[in-house]
Amino acid sequence: MSVLAQARPSASPTESTAVVAVVLDFVDATLPQFDRLLDSMGLSPGGPGLPGSIFHWSRRTADGVRVTEVWDSHRHFEDFFHSEIAPRLAEAGLRAPEITTYEVHGYLTQGPPVAQDGDLARSTER
Repeated sequence: MSVLAQARPSASPTESTAVVAVVLDFVDATLPQFDRLLDSMGLSPGGPGLPGSIFHWSRRTADGVRVTEVWDSHRHFEDFFHSEIAPRLAEAGLRAPEITTYEVHGYLTQGPPVAQDGDLARSTER
């Protein structure tokens, strides 16, 4: 299987400047292996993202680890994947992931903080 499987039609995904969601499936991977990959890039769960990255989350699956990210363009994801992720895979004990991309219609950013009592904090300013 090609490293890059596309779920959307496009003349060339690297030409697109649209926001994209990227799903990376690391088959036979473990969460500690994935955490080693993040650590080797100076990233940590709950920490800041990367330039061009809007959002990232990961989870264990029945057959490995799934990572879902949203990037401000396919080019930013591709550049980061090839320069930072791919060279570190073997060191973390990971194989190349199966990658699926989706053009994003819209997304939301982080919401307001939640009050200590569990009620949503409401802002009076808009």
